[in-house]
Amino acid sequence: MIQTGEYTCLEIMTRTVEGKKGYVVLRDKEGRENRYEAGKKYYQWLKIPVERQSSYELTSRDAEISLAYLSGCENILEKGICFIEPADGGISLSSREAAAYYDTPYREQYHFAPWKNWMNDPNGLCWYQGYYHMYYQYNPHGQEWSNMYWGHAASPDLVHWTHLPVVLEPQKEVLEQADIRKGGAFSGSAVVLDDETVFYLTRHLGPMEDGEETVQQQWMTRSRDMLEFEPEKLVIGEHPVGASFDFRDPKVLKVGDVWYMVLASAVDGQAAILLYRSEDMEHWDYVKPLVTEPEEGVRCFECPDFFPLDGSFTAWGALMCHRDVYGRYQMSRYYIGEFRDENFTVKSTGWFDFGSNCYAMQSFEHEGRRIAIGWISDFYGEHVEVENGAYGSMTIPRVLHVKNDRLYMTPAEEIYTLKSERLYTGEKENIHLEHIAGNSFYAKITFSENTDFNLLLGRDGKKEIRFIKEKDFAGIRTSGVKSEGISFPADVDMVRDMEIFVDRRAVEIFINGGEAAGTKLFYNSGTEGCFVLEAERPEAVTRAEVTKMQSVWQ
Repeated sequence: MIQTGEYTCLEIMTRTVEGKKGYVVLRDKEGRENRYEAGKKYYQWLKIPVERQSSYELTSRDAEISLAYLSGCENILEKGICFIEPADGGISLSSREAAAYYDTPYREQYHFAPWKNWMNDPNGLCWYQGYYHMYYQYNPHGQEWSNMYWGHAASPDLVHWTHLPVVLEPQKEVLEQADIRKGGAFSGSAVVLDDETVFYLTRHLGPMEDGEETVQQQWMTRSRDMLEFEPEKLVIGEHPVGASFDFRDPKVLKVGDVWYMVLASAVDGQAAILLYRSEDMEHWDYVKPLVTEPEEGVRCFECPDFFPLDGSFTAWGALMCHRDVYGRYQMSRYYIGEFRDENFTVKSTGWFDFGSNCYAMQSFEHEGRRIAIGWISDFYGEHVEVENGAYGSMTIPRVLHVKNDRLYMTPAEEIYTLKSERLYTGEKENIHLEHIAGNSFYAKITFSENTDFNLLLGRDGKKEIRFIKEKDFAGIRTSGVKSEGISFPADVDMVRDMEIFVDRRAVEIFINGGEAAGTKLFYNSGTEGCFVLEAERPEAVTRAEVTKMQSVWQ
């Protein structure tokens, strides 16, 4: 039975079984029934009023339910939604039950991940009226990419995230013609004003295969509470002459008195970040390509960003369909330079994550910090699908700086509040932790000299993930998995110190105070992790610690 508590709305996403006329039934405690039709070709998003402190039984007839939750309580930013398991009439999951739901080998414990099914790009990252907000690309219906919704979560501290109601869904044309059309609410950003937040996003509508018939347009909307959005308004309907149909992912900033938008595309066959300008945030004029990437084999940029940082300007974008000389797929490149008279002069460039499982990173500024979060992607087909599992998660929030014309990224300080039981502290010796219960931990190592070493970070039967420093190579290598044979070099001359975050299937590594950062997936079917350091000169280890990390889902 569903116990509503303080909630006033039951939200259900449901689709009829093929060839049937499906529906769901909600029966109250007096036995009265209401019937609601399921979607015919795609999922119908039902929002059903319910009474507080009441009981209901939920059943379906020839219909499948992909997602169900209670919403509409007064303190929802703090309390979050309450998920429902439709089986057996519907069960409202308490916080303890929800924590147990996450406690599986393939689910991160301190990285944000959806309740279940697919997520990708972070959208609309911002701070607004006491909370950090993160929207994200979401397919509530399965563990694969499909028509896009916007999921939503909020946090008071960048660490503990509360699940909130879905805010956007695919267009009517997609819902009614899902057999021949695809699309939805693609990626976008947020601009916080005094008493409202302005959102920009791409609406995609096209055939099942991308091509010249694909339409990507830029829309805007507003919200005062981050939960309910005003009707969307079209602000850029067509891509400029010479640009490809890949035309998406608006990110907006203000420089002086002028608003600028950057968009991802390709111009004359080269990946390009396009620059637009506006005086009023609604009427946008195309300026020129801000950045053009000469690298061959790139379909277009995706998820661009552009912002001032430490006296310079930084732009970045993800290189779609590109494979580098090491075999890494769809890496993301940053560009540092000067922005003057609407010209961006690039002084330096580099990869912003050497592990290549970090994509679509988006940044925002709050209280003097430039904070960024990226999507932990799976470009090597390593995802393990399990019932009620989740595809995708988010990186640890990172704080950005420019030093010596290089982009530095360090973990946001809030993440260290999750450190708990210390497993090891030592120096001048190798480390052998073969059985780390829970496989969710943090490690830090400092070296006094440039010694070679081999660091085992995960093992599952014959599968392994290691960080190796040998001769002229420092980086990640895997074996026994689909990314085996691909090198993930960190592009550093030496390793002076490392911070390592292992969280079930996610590994994040920060080198030399943020000089390089790398994210890599490694699916471990067991409940134990490992941390084994074999250094050529153990005496070069001046300090090492390994500490368990608390779950944020408790």
